[in-house]
Amino acid sequence: LPGTTPLQFSQNVYTATLLSQIGKANDAILSAHTVKQTHTLPIPIPPNTTLTRLAELGARDPEAAWPIFQALWKEITADGFPPILLAADGLNHMMTFSAYRAPDFSQVHAHDLVLVKHFVDHISGAKTLPNGGAVVAATTSGNIPKTEAMNLAFQQIQEKAAGEQVTLPSPWVVTDGRVMESLKNVDLMSLKGLTKTEARGLMEYWAASGVLREAVDERSVAEKWSVAGNGVVGEIARGALKMRIVA
Repeated sequence: LPGTTPLQFSQNVYTATLLSQIGKANDAILSAHTVKQTHTLPIPIPPNTTLTRLAELGARDPEAAWPIFQALWKEITADGFPPILLAADGLNHMMTFSAYRAPDFSQVHAHDLVLVKHFVDHISGAKTLPNGGAVVAATTSGNIPKTEAMNLAFQQIQEKAAGEQVTLPSPWVVTDGRVMESLKNVDLMSLKGLTKTEARGLMEYWAASGVLREAVDERSVAEKWSVAGNGVVGEIARGALKMRIVA
């Protein structure tokens, strides 16, 4: 994006896809409101355009997607609109360098992707939701890019909450200050898998409901629980409820 410092980049196709999903998921609200504010957009917007239609226009024209996303966000954060849930999965991918390259072939930091920056600004508290709502991000400990700064930021948050001495960045490891700064004020909630007892209760419920057609005993519970990464609910369901065809 010309004129930005540091140089920032838009993900046009990704933003267009996101606008499409936003329009579909929130049609009941967006279709009841029209564009009220003045926006500088690369395409003409007819009078009385609904916000659903605005999202559709951005979805159809990737080159206009980012300006339209900005316009839509400005509209839905105006007075009188309901609270917003702003959520993202795979937070690790936002807290490191991206796979993109700048014109000088240097790596582009994820925070220099404007859509990512939009989310990071809100989860860090740099920007707020005027009508209230929640900013939620999810991550996992497996199959993720290496993010030393994010791990350290979370460790420091947990240590502060426990009244323990806060671990300082290692002088031997390059610490991403942008990541540390963006995460220093977040609230953490650790989610764990079910215990074997909880998994058995869930499987017995499925069996009683008729959706699980096998005996629920210690052996079957232990098998499903172990294969499901020590009790990940979705994986237990995948393993227990998958269709079985007997010839």
